[in-house]
Amino acid sequence: MRSFLSLVVLVLLGTTIQATPAPQVVPQKGGPSGGGGGGTDDPGAGSTGNGIPNVTDAQNAVCVPWYAVRDAIMGGLFQGRCTDIARAAIRLAFHDAGTFSLNLQENALPNGGPDGSIMTDPNEVMRSENNGLQQIVSLLNPIAAEFGVSPADTLQLAGILGVLACPGGPKINFWVGRPAPRNIAPMGLLPSPEGAVPDLIARFADMGLTVRDMIALIGAHTTGKQQFVNPAQANSTFDTTVDIWDTRFYTQTQAAAVEPGTLKLDSDVYFSTNASTAAEFSRFIGGQDLWTTDYAAAHEQMSILGLSTSQLTSCTEILPLSIDLSTVIDAPATGKNGGSGGGGGGGSGSGSNKPVTDPPVDPVKLEAAIQEFRSIWLVPGTVTT
Repeated sequence: MRSFLSLVVLVLLGTTIQATPAPQVVPQKGGPSGGGGGGTDDPGAGSTGNGIPNVTDAQNAVCVPWYAVRDAIMGGLFQGRCTDIARAAIRLAFHDAGTFSLNLQENALPNGGPDGSIMTDPNEVMRSENNGLQQIVSLLNPIAAEFGVSPADTLQLAGILGVLACPGGPKINFWVGRPAPRNIAPMGLLPSPEGAVPDLIARFADMGLTVRDMIALIGAHTTGKQQFVNPAQANSTFDTTVDIWDTRFYTQTQAAAVEPGTLKLDSDVYFSTNASTAAEFSRFIGGQDLWTTDYAAAHEQMSILGLSTSQLTSCTEILPLSIDLSTVIDAPATGKNGGSGGGGGGGSGSGSNKPVTDPPVDPVKLEAAIQEFRSIWLVPGTVTT
């Protein structure tokens, strides 16, 4: 039986990339310790150049090795873009963390959580609910070994960088120092997609996550592709802008129509209509800043389930700037004279003066932003995934 997270978070985020050759690690322009921007990654705190913090400006000695790990993942694996490997990394972060249970913790029983067991135990990653994650695990394990860092921290960094690789994806606080796993993640902690919405809410609550957290997290489907739900529609997406981290997923899931080339998960539709979740779902429609803020908070919380930050070290300093979608909008933010739908589902109707829910992105401006803010990780001549 597929897990709920397989459908709602991981299958939708995950792609089976069995035919995709393992990417080669690409030498980075910033050198083995990486970075090319200088200064911090906060534009208000003196960040310069391409907004990629440089190891020479490291603020915490604990974080120094993580600059090189960042470059090995963002450059060597993702090549600075919202690729299928980046999507798989996001999915992997959910799968490792999503097995945590407060009930098991309170009763001192074997537990799951963001401990990296999916990378260190060869049996866990082979479970059916983890189908399609074997490749990303095989790519991340050598990186953790090469730099002598924790598999659990490496896994969670990859998930955060996967979000940032997709334009519009927010910066998420990154913590290091997770302990080694005590055991393989127990079975049955990834809820069933056949479960009722109240049961799914209860399972997320057992992880320590609220309804708002849950609805924010499923928005990661905006860059997702599906392979397993409906093999006949393999590679279909969950909204019409799969390479952009935007709120079209919410807009188009709630809409009656199904956009060409997309697929709606039953669970997502139920969340958009159920009385317990519909208000939170609707809250994110057209609310890019609201959603990315809530998503970043929920993702951070997920990445440290069962842990105390007092025992961890923040290495958020290594992260690059997020690519702000508001700077790459193509059209006026109204639907007057027809209104652009922004890739479907975002328009306001012909002749309407109603603001466009999801204004379209100018591909030329978008590529220019990627070239500016992901420069050291890009492969020359590569534009699309």
